[in-house]
Amino acid sequence: MVNLEYKLTVDDLIVEYMMYKVKNGYEPSFLTSEFINFLYFFESKMQVEDSLHEGDKLFQRFFKRKAESDWSENTPHMDMIYSEKDQDYLIKANYKLSDFDKSVITTYFMDHGMGRYDNYKGQTFKIRSIIGEYLFTYPKRKIDENVEIDENDLVIGKDVAALLIDDIWNSYIEEETGNHEWPKQCDNIIKYLFELDLAELIGVESIKYSIIQFYNVISKRIAILYHQDRNLQISTNASGYLARANYELLIQGHEKIMGIAYGEYKKALDIDLSTSTFTESHKLDGFYTWDDDPDVKVTTSKVGNDKAKKLVKSLDNNS
Repeated sequence: MVNLEYKLTVDDLIVEYMMYKVKNGYEPSFLTSEFINFLYFFESKMQVEDSLHEGDKLFQRFFKRKAESDWSENTPHMDMIYSEKDQDYLIKANYKLSDFDKSVITTYFMDHGMGRYDNYKGQTFKIRSIIGEYLFTYPKRKIDENVEIDENDLVIGKDVAALLIDDIWNSYIEEETGNHEWPKQCDNIIKYLFELDLAELIGVESIKYSIIQFYNVISKRIAILYHQDRNLQISTNASGYLARANYELLIQGHEKIMGIAYGEYKKALDIDLSTSTFTESHKLDGFYTWDDDPDVKVTTSKVGNDKAKKLVKSLDNNS
């Protein structure tokens, strides 16, 4: 029997508010004053248990409760820091290390909020609708591409962009050879895209212009994001909310070319610039029964490896 007496707590609402902001393209942070204003708005539409309207006390209590919880899934993968600029506490989503293995990043940066209560999907929908109503006039997160870019950060951005382009090129060649549109032996990107655009000679659509444009934009975007967040993670994994939000922000306007390599039924991507690693994984072809898990090939490269540096040189010469 469904327990209709379940009551929404302010702790649930904090988690839901952060998750909504991250998953829907807003800034992955908020001042405590922002949340208190939201709380007054929310309470005008729906009852919330255990509320406090003093931001610092509310969040100190929230983090204390979560720290004392026996369940690791309740750890709120958020940080609370004081902002001198705003004269207020800032609550930021983070990338939390596993409680069991400190070298592993968990796929969730916080618990699942109201979504964990399967019997209350109607109530969950209502809660998220009210959050959406409040945030409707808030600007979405953007990358300011007019800022001055640190040259050292740009080096990192170029190295990551080159690794992305290598994956895109390999997927492009694989598809074209599978369609018998491309000679299989001509897979060297430097030789057959930059030194000689083979596509133009054999009458297939060239991706050279798109690759160069992608490189120039994405390398700068990564540099800017990395300057803002030294632990920057980017992932196609939908359950890694913050890393996935970073991915969607990064590729805006370039979804088509990224879709050559990455996406559903294609390659999965995980970039962790706190460890300078670039990981690509994909399922191997083969026959699997319904209860078999397909074999997955995982390839991890260091950002800035020799192959990437060589490709960066060619990309710079053609930009």
